[in-house]
Amino acid sequence: MPSKHEMAKFLTMGIQEKAKHVHESYIRAGGRSFVAVFYNNLMQTSEDIRKKFEHIDLESQADALARAIIMSFLFVDHNHQTATKSLDKIRESHSRHNLNIAPELYDTWLACMIETVAACDPQATEELLTDWHAVMSIAINHIREGY
Repeated sequence: MPSKHEMAKFLTMGIQEKAKHVHESYIRAGGRSFVAVFYNNLMQTSEDIRKKFEHIDLESQADALARAIIMSFLFVDHNHQTATKSLDKIRESHSRHNLNIAPELYDTWLACMIETVAACDPQATEELLTDWHAVMSIAINHIREGY
C-alpha cells in the first residue's frame, strides 16, 4: 500500500490523468480477456483464495470484476456518484458480515493485478505499474474500510 507521502504526491500529479492512463492500459491489456488471465493467476496464489471462489460462477464474477475495475478508475474522481455507489455495494458485500474478505487478501489481489498488467499490457512500464497500484489502492482502501 502506498505511504501517505506517496499518495499525496500521486494526488498532486493529477489523479484523473493517472486513472486515464491506467484505463488505457486496461484496454491494451485486453479488457475482459485481461480479467480472465487475472483470475487464472489469482487462483494460483493460495488455497485460501481458491476456497473463496469454490461456489462462484467465474464467468459472472469476471463480468462483475470488469465493471468494478472501470468503476475503480472513475472512483478516483470523488464526484462520480455511479462509481461510488458501485464500490459501496462491493464494500458491503465483501464485509465481514457477508463474504468476509479479510483486508489482507486485497494485498495479494492487488499484487496479482499488477503482475497481470505487466504480463498483458505490451506498453507496461514501472511508472505505469505504479500508477495502477495507486489508482487501484484508492478503490481497494475504500472497500477495505468497510470490513
